[in-house]
Amino acid sequence: MNELILYQDEQAKKSHKELFSLSDNCYLTAGENIIEALLKLSTRNISRLHISAGWETILKIAVWTPERPSGGEVLGLMKKSGLSDNELLPFLNSDIGDLFPRLYYGNRFDVLRRVCNAAKAKAEAKIGSKRLLVYCHLVSHEARKIVASSL
Repeated sequence: MNELILYQDEQAKKSHKELFSLSDNCYLTAGENIIEALLKLSTRNISRLHISAGWETILKIAVWTPERPSGGEVLGLMKKSGLSDNELLPFLNSDIGDLFPRLYYGNRFDVLRRVCNAAKAKAEAKIGSKRLLVYCHLVSHEARKIVASSL
């Protein structure tokens, strides 16, 4: 079974290694453009792909954009992930980065897991291999650990 871990940065790699016993040669840095990195992997013979990344990078995958997602895209994703209109109201004019601390410290791990699942589903659909399983792991750089996952 060919398994690969695409990671955002050294903290994401370290956080993943703390939970999974995979060899160093399984790890590949995503570089600056996570979408491009994922599309390049579509030609490789892998059966499992782990993505270990921070909030904004997971959002980029979930809405499938190489650029920073817009507030509207993220709010739509949050609504699909279980937040009500009232819960989203304070974030209508906020930076997308402001949502993560609110969800993390508010113990809304259900929403964070749904965001990981949305990124997983989007990556699997866009890469286009029926036999490829994708796992998304959301890393909190402040907590220095994986805080949500699609597993």
